Amino acid sequence: MKQKNTVGLIAVITAVIGFVFACIPGALIVGWILLPIAFILGIVGLFQSGKAKGTSIAAVIIAIVGTIVGFIVFFTVVTDAVDEAFGGSDLSVAESNSGDSPVTSGDSQDAPGSRDNPLPIGATVVNDEWNIVLGTPREAGDEVSAENPFNDPPAPGMEFWIVPVTATYTGDDTGLAWTDLTIKFVGSDNKTYSDSCGVIPDNLNDVDEVYPGGIAEGNTCIAVPAGADGLWSVSAGFTGKPSFFSTS
Repeated sequence: MKQKNTVGLIAVITAVIGFVFACIPGALIVGWILLPIAFILGIVGLFQSGKAKGTSIAAVIIAIVGTIVGFIVFFTVVTDAVDEAFGGSDLSVAESNSGDSPVTSGDSQDAPGSRDNPLPIGATVVNDEWNIVLGTPREAGDEVSAENPFNDPPAPGMEFWIVPVTATYTGDDTGLAWTDLTIKFVGSDNKTYSDSCGVIPDNLNDVDEVYPGGIAEGNTCIAVPAGADGLWSVSAGFTGKPSFFSTS
């Protein structure tokens, strides 16, 4: 009769505890410490002559499965954190603009704020954290050059255009407009443009976080094809659907 495998027993207990901690987002690190220890102890237990192998085999299996589960939990936590940090609920046309209940931009091709049915500059779009208004875009090569003579000039065929932004924070915590909102230009060539212009006057990036009811006002600047023939867009975060605006 084979002797009791103490190392295997310790290994399986350690593996079970590590598995439990690997399933808890706030305690993942404990699981990641215990599971490799359990795996090593399980291997050691397997090579002990004359000792029962059942607990050692169980420890190795639990350690492997627990590690896989731990990675799944980890990537789920990271994905949620990224979505929370860089994402945002899609913008809608404010009721005062549409005359009806708010409509999420991009619900259909002809929805207000879509590329086929852009909003006029000055219309308000909203989500659960921001009320946003884009001011009239303007060619700003001279302004950008005057702000900092070391700014690089626009590339041939391109111009620097400034878009004033007024964003009122309506969330429950605090908001940082320049990270929560993304402004881009979509030209008549069907290309998206988002390259910045360098140092600009009244940069929205210089506006610190605001509390509920606070207003972030400032400029964004994008290098666009000369004449800026196209549409401007604003979206919440880096993954939100854009709302489109026309200056014509």
